[in-house]
Amino acid sequence: LLAPDGIRWMFQNIVPNFAGFVPLGTVLVALLGVGVAERSGLLTAVIRGLILAAPPQLVTLVVVFAGVVSNTASEMGYVVIIPLAMAVFYALGRHPLAGMAAAFAGVSGGYSANILIGTVDPLLAGITQEAAQLIDPTYEVSPIANYYFMAASTFLVTAVGWFITAKIVEPRLGTYNASMGEDDLEPATSMDKLTPLEKK
Repeated sequence: LLAPDGIRWMFQNIVPNFAGFVPLGTVLVALLGVGVAERSGLLTAVIRGLILAAPPQLVTLVVVFAGVVSNTASEMGYVVIIPLAMAVFYALGRHPLAGMAAAFAGVSGGYSANILIGTVDPLLAGITQEAAQLIDPTYEVSPIANYYFMAASTFLVTAVGWFITAKIVEPRLGTYNASMGEDDLEPATSMDKLTPLEKK
């Protein structure tokens, strides 16, 4: 491929290769839907509502679970869940780093595991289908081919993330001393309850 003929072939076939990529249409439609849901504030409001409505004793579990299902909107979890989890833990008098650890466990550990079909599933199905068709040209792979595994993984990752955060990470961090934090540590908007407009 790095020979002059190979490089020439790559440039000559960029458009047919791109247009012939099987999951392109499915991924574009999924990304458009997720983009509209994210830019409209729907996904952020749903995640905030889920975490803020959790009873204090279940906050860690809910944060990890919300982190896992946040990959429906691709990398939204890193932007929304992690700071929100730190703010929630801080407001409860718990160590904010434990909230960050719980959120990271869900967002990173549970990436691609979900009870909903995410943006990654159609992409992986298309790649798998193209590979499988090298052997059987009639073989088709559905975007929900991994659904049972991913749905089960959602609850497994949630349980493991909760256990490690609650039983190992948080006890090692010790009691949080709020006087060590900045006065403006808690974000002004992320801890607010959902407005009636956001609930629509």
